[in-house]
Amino acid sequence: MEKYPFVNIIILNYNRAQDSINCINSIKDIDYPNFKIILIDNCSTDNSVNILKEQLNDVEIIETGENLGYTGGVNFGLKIAEEKKTDYILLINNDTIVERTFLTELVSSMENDQQAAVACGTILCEHDRNKIWYAGGKIVKWRGLAVHINKNSVFNPESSRNPVYTTFVTGCLMLIRTDYLPEIGPEDERFFMYLDDIELSSRVQKRGYNLLYVPTSIIYHKVFEKAKSPFMLYFSVRNRLLLISVILSGSTKLIAKIYFLSVITLKMIIWKIINPRFYQAAKYGLEDYFRKNFFKGRGFDFL
Repeated sequence: MEKYPFVNIIILNYNRAQDSINCINSIKDIDYPNFKIILIDNCSTDNSVNILKEQLNDVEIIETGENLGYTGGVNFGLKIAEEKKTDYILLINNDTIVERTFLTELVSSMENDQQAAVACGTILCEHDRNKIWYAGGKIVKWRGLAVHINKNSVFNPESSRNPVYTTFVTGCLMLIRTDYLPEIGPEDERFFMYLDDIELSSRVQKRGYNLLYVPTSIIYHKVFEKAKSPFMLYFSVRNRLLLISVILSGSTKLIAKIYFLSVITLKMIIWKIINPRFYQAAKYGLEDYFRKNFFKGRGFDFL
């Protein structure tokens, strides 16, 4: 086992016990021999904890005691994992299913590139396992966001098999080298949820480390293109401006802010007439950014 670095796998659950069970059961079948799963329940409001403890009695389950959001829940898990003296920490969404070799491919690629701080693999859609959801990413600075390269394209496993550097890795799957965490730092909890992975990707590179995309590490994500809700819109608006202010500077920051504020203002004019709920969510998002009302903010007003 000494030749296999130890990996703590952190999975965050909130009211989705069956997703967590399916994800963990797939992880139990992987070929990598040296890991431990830590399941963090982020104060679920249903019967998740009882279900998880009953069906996953061999998994460490830790309750946060309050809803810390995605960023706070992840940081809660990171702190626990760091205290356990681990070589790597894997963050993976609970609504995923993994291929048997996914972790072996990630760890092997990281071991071969000591300048890489974070690695991510290929993420395909669970409902259509030939369709790409993530196969590398790119931060588009003038827009103040990131995009998934070749999203919705058909995945060809033979087209690229070698790890490549990327400028954005999704929080859906991140293998983090623990030794670099003190310098990189944890999630920015002001985001609470959404767009935090773009900020973290930017910060890793600012610290002088690389982000690695590993094509041969494959998982499947239960993702469906769905209409944006007012809840999502609130965090997207507020956090987009926060992201721009954190990762950009100078004229690029000004251009990105002008672009986004122009677009959202035009949308709000339309929403005020045809979708008042969206208008209110966007309005609150803008107000809370300028008032510095971050973390949970007023997003839950729109659930």
